[in-house]
Amino acid sequence: MEEEMKDAPRVQQPAPVFRAPKQISRPKPPAQQEEELGAEPKLGDFEDVHALSVSEAHAVITAVHAQRKKKDAGMNPLGGDRVHNDSQQINQFLEYMETFARYKEAHNLHALSATLESHPELTSVEKAMLGSLACDSADEAKTLIPSLANKATDEELQELLDEMSKLQDRYG
Repeated sequence: MEEEMKDAPRVQQPAPVFRAPKQISRPKPPAQQEEELGAEPKLGDFEDVHALSVSEAHAVITAVHAQRKKKDAGMNPLGGDRVHNDSQQINQFLEYMETFARYKEAHNLHALSATLESHPELTSVEKAMLGSLACDSADEAKTLIPSLANKATDEELQELLDEMSKLQDRYG
């Protein structure tokens, strides 16, 4: 039997053919929700996040910056040479906040917060926008913040805007 195999012509096996692995597509990222501040605000991931007005953010950032200036150089996460964290970008950001904060005095900021909290129909984002934009009229407020159209009459909104205007820091 062995002899028969020796005499039989050898069939050459074809060279193995390279086959690319089956392509597996990467998972697609989840569809991003459209963020829109129209008549019905759609905030995506920020739906249940508390929003800050520029004035509130100014108060927080100023306090944090002041605390960092007081820290010992060895405790600064940025290193000893930048104990005050006074890079050009930080200083420009602080200037921006100082320029656009409408309510800089702590008592005015607290009064504003109390005034806005007395309107539970407003969302956190609407309150922050009202505190930042400093609208003169109800029409202007409803144009810039369309979701206010169904929340208050023009008279109610104008009364709120007038109260807010009295609290603004007009100097500096």
